[in-house]
Amino acid sequence: MPETGTKEYIYSNGINKITSTGGIAVLLIAGENLTKGNIVYVGNDGKIYKCVVDVPDPIGVVYNNVNANESCWIVISGIAEVLFIGDTTPGHIARGFLSTDAGYVSGKALSEVYPTSPFASDKHFYEIGHVIEARSGAGLAKVVLHFN
Repeated sequence: MPETGTKEYIYSNGINKITSTGGIAVLLIAGENLTKGNIVYVGNDGKIYKCVVDVPDPIGVVYNNVNANESCWIVISGIAEVLFIGDTTPGHIARGFLSTDAGYVSGKALSEVYPTSPFASDKHFYEIGHVIEARSGAGLAKVVLHFN
């Protein structure tokens, strides 16, 4: 049975850990200031940056706030708290932004009902998981991660 309370992780060996929310995280270096819940990608320098519009390459979600050039925990699988621009609905997909979407903010996600056919569109490749927590307005909501 997992521990309860305020401990931030269940297990860690210093380079990966199981978070208290049910995610698997790895330790990487931030290339810019990052906020808990940002969707991130790996830059050409091997550092982690907030995902941007029309670039379908997310690899994970920031576990805690960090400054540029600091070590940061990135949740790559399991459950993560993702930063959304607006309301979330359980059962929706969580994804990054395309230029045709309103409300784009770098590193934040959009909660959306499954896209209509053809599903093999840019939206599919920017999907980061499935929303499991409802919220009203912008902020953190839990997502079961998977990357296409």
